[in-house]
Amino acid sequence: MKNEQDKYKRIQINDNDYLIIARSEEIFEGKGRQFFFGDEHDMQLAVFRVKGTLYCVNNICPHRHQDQIHNGIIDDLNIVCPVHYWTYNLQTGQNINQKQGVKSLSSYEIFESDGLVYLEDPKIDLPKWRTNKLETR
Repeated sequence: MKNEQDKYKRIQINDNDYLIIARSEEIFEGKGRQFFFGDEHDMQLAVFRVKGTLYCVNNICPHRHQDQIHNGIIDDLNIVCPVHYWTYNLQTGQNINQKQGVKSLSSYEIFESDGLVYLEDPKIDLPKWRTNKLETR
């Protein structure tokens, strides 16, 4: 399987690596969009536009490893996982309800310029449970 990350154009800005992942009009206000990176399904990000600003977090909820954050319910600058209702801040990825647990989502720098969406080149670590599963193959 071709590495999904290879389909995105790479660009360097101020010595930082970015990927052009979409055109601006492809990210809709109040909706999430799922992006895949690498060969593993666990390497996914969710991108949201809220009040005109873009946010990017890991698409895999650390609670039960569901890849549904992009389908979550947006509540101000928070995203609620639609599977078990864990809630994360879109700016930081932090879990905002510590009664649910302490695990958070990774967040990534994202911006748009000249009609294109730029994402910092994601360094996505597979979750420990997934890494162990791959080693036993």
